[in-house]
Amino acid sequence: MDKNSLFFQAFVYLSAAVVMVPVAKRIGLGSVLGYLLAGIIIGGFAILVGGFGIANIMFVSVKERTKEIGIRKAIGAKTTDILSQFMIEASVLSLTGGLIGIILGILSSFIVSKVSSWSTTISWASIIYALGISVAVGLFFGIYPARRASQLNPITALRFE
Repeated sequence: MDKNSLFFQAFVYLSAAVVMVPVAKRIGLGSVLGYLLAGIIIGGFAILVGGFGIANIMFVSVKERTKEIGIRKAIGAKTTDILSQFMIEASVLSLTGGLIGIILGILSSFIVSKVSSWSTTISWASIIYALGISVAVGLFFGIYPARRASQLNPITALRFE
């Protein structure tokens, strides 16, 4: 099973939910606190899986563009230029994922409020926090691939095929 596939990620989230909710009940934390704890743990797994996905995408991007990096370094690009290019790419990638997640969250909140009799509210602060965390995760998991790309030897990179 490919760890980058959507099926695998859904399996990880579902298995975390199946395991954590009974554990929270067994600990005896009460329904609200137990479900909150389970939600925090499941959210942590989601952030880790998303971060590893971003890191894998960035590694593939560096590998596919090794020759381009070599050419840029050979004509005078500094290490910081290459580093900032890949860090911007990682932040844009994670920001796009965060925006898609926010849109899906708003849509699901709207559907839940229409189907059930619950009223749902979404604050601007939660949207800003979600985008900030998304970009922070992208930057954190994009640092290693970006540093690796910026420290490539131009001669070795130009020979790469």
